[in-house]
Amino acid sequence: MKTFFKIVLVLFLGVNSLQAKTIKVSSQTGNSVEKLKKAYNKAKAGDTVLIDIDVVFRNTDKHFLIEKSGITFKGEKRADGKKFEVRKEHQKLNLFLLKVGFTTFENISFKNATNLLRIEAKDKTLSTITIKDCNFSNGGYTGIDFRGDFTNILVENTFFDDCKFSLQTMDSEILKNFLVTKCTFKRGDHQISIDNAFAKTDAIDHANIVIDDCVFYVAARFNIALANTRNVIIQNNSRMDGGLQGYSQAIHIEHDTRDVLIKNNTMKNDVGNAIIIFSTGYTGHGNGRKIPDEEKIDFGSSNITLDGNTITSSKKNAIAIGYGRGFLKIKDNNIINSEEKIIGGYQTKNTMTFDIDENVLMNGIKFKDISKDKLKDFIFIKN
Repeated sequence: MKTFFKIVLVLFLGVNSLQAKTIKVSSQTGNSVEKLKKAYNKAKAGDTVLIDIDVVFRNTDKHFLIEKSGITFKGEKRADGKKFEVRKEHQKLNLFLLKVGFTTFENISFKNATNLLRIEAKDKTLSTITIKDCNFSNGGYTGIDFRGDFTNILVENTFFDDCKFSLQTMDSEILKNFLVTKCTFKRGDHQISIDNAFAKTDAIDHANIVIDDCVFYVAARFNIALANTRNVIIQNNSRMDGGLQGYSQAIHIEHDTRDVLIKNNTMKNDVGNAIIIFSTGYTGHGNGRKIPDEEKIDFGSSNITLDGNTITSSKKNAIAIGYGRGFLKIKDNNIINSEEKIIGGYQTKNTMTFDIDENVLMNGIKFKDISKDKLKDFIFIKN
């Protein structure tokens, strides 16, 4: 019976693939929004909706809702190298709202809305969403906004510009195989925010969250911000330029984030810190209960490893720690430069242990060559 089922499944998938259609938006009737909706209404799982005109949503148009899975939305290639746009006349509400998995967006420019692409999982886990070769610009709140639980997400070779939160997850108890690779981030406040502040700590199931081979131009505050997140790899990012505010970081880690590998990145911050490992002041994205100082250690982040990074400059402490716990390991292939301390701690209960290899370069000096009486100039933790 199992063999028969497999044969039937293979035959079904083969027939489904043969029947897949490409439906051109330009071939439909009505204005551009009506054409897009008609093309989508005709599409079935396996089909491609080919966006071969610019689609402009007026003030009276509702967001574009996707509730059928298995559809690819693809922008047709243009001779001038530009992408066909899906945009709003005025920056209000959602542009696209996706409520299913097994969906692909490719070679499209999303522009000018409060949330350009909002993805809502609600009470289920959405799987297999791919966003590649796209542009997201002028997002009043988010470029891509993931709400809920997700597996098998790919965001690849995509450009973000001037979105307050370029790419955000919010309250994801399940987040697995989440890959952001070969993307570029410009301007905005938080460029990547993986923020699970309302997720139940005991229920969190995070694995293989990878931010790889990206470029981060200067942000208002954070290039990457992690909150209440587990098992993250930040690697091979060729530049992370930090933020413009005094309280800004290239990498911001807070609210019981654990097990983060930061590997082979180049980062700086000409105003604030390169990296902060911190607690949080209030539960629930700053909207919930205020956390007393004596309790903050329970919300501190832990188990951070630095491997092969270059911090070219940091105006403030290169690595700032507040209420850290677990360990901070710095391997001997790291080069760290700062105008203040290499590691500076404040408002901490001094429970984080440091494992620093002897050949780590700190402001041009190997850690093993720093004398005890000079060590406080490089590492200073306030109790």
